[in-house]
Amino acid sequence: MTVLWVSGCATVPRHTPAIGFPAAFPPGRVEGAVTHTVERGQTLYRIAKIYKVEVSDLMRVNHIYHPSQLEKGLRLIIPLPGVPGAGAVPLYGVYSLNQVRSVVGPRNFLSDWRTVTLHHSATLGGSARLFDRDHRRRHMGGLFYHFVIGNGTRTRDGDIEVGWRWKKQVKANRPYDIQICLVGDFNRQKVSDAQFDSMVKLIRVLQEEYGVPLKNIRRHEDIKGRPTECPGKNFPFHRVLSKLSENRFER
Repeated sequence: MTVLWVSGCATVPRHTPAIGFPAAFPPGRVEGAVTHTVERGQTLYRIAKIYKVEVSDLMRVNHIYHPSQLEKGLRLIIPLPGVPGAGAVPLYGVYSLNQVRSVVGPRNFLSDWRTVTLHHSATLGGSARLFDRDHRRRHMGGLFYHFVIGNGTRTRDGDIEVGWRWKKQVKANRPYDIQICLVGDFNRQKVSDAQFDSMVKLIRVLQEEYGVPLKNIRRHEDIKGRPTECPGKNFPFHRVLSKLSENRFER
């Protein structure tokens, strides 16, 4: 079946299979791992050359018994060299607080940001680029979110991507509201440690720069008149607030 990347807290039909995973690998096996989605014309040899791994290791880890099994859209686990265990891939290093500050940039005194709203993409994978393409198709003016935090599918686990709306300091659909989206479907998955760490640091920097109080950090589902499960039942919202309250910024 054709897989569409639909983001924006969209409801994913329950009969939809996990995007791109080999049948032998349920989503939990690759959470936080480095993965590669096969593109048209790619071979196992070419993919192995890209990541500097052995073709035999790719086949073993992904339960591929013949190269002809490779199909466009299949998502492969990449067994990085020197890592013990079949398919065990370490999490990428998360951002330091100073690195997050450089990603966000200094306060724009022409902007008046007052709230932060947290979303999930409601997809098992994705990136700002893919969501931007989808949002343009849906006539949303391009990427809806100000920031996207990756989960190791199309970007590294915990990577913070800055959307055009933040760069131009423009709202999404509510004035004064910063939109942060974590890649994942947190009705079916859990937020990775790297995503959680990057999210907390990003919010802290935004609090520091714009004076956003803890009470103004919210989930999409907390907004009145917006019936939604976003960001999902597994989203650790109260742990986020608890972590932020440990080191509040004094202004």
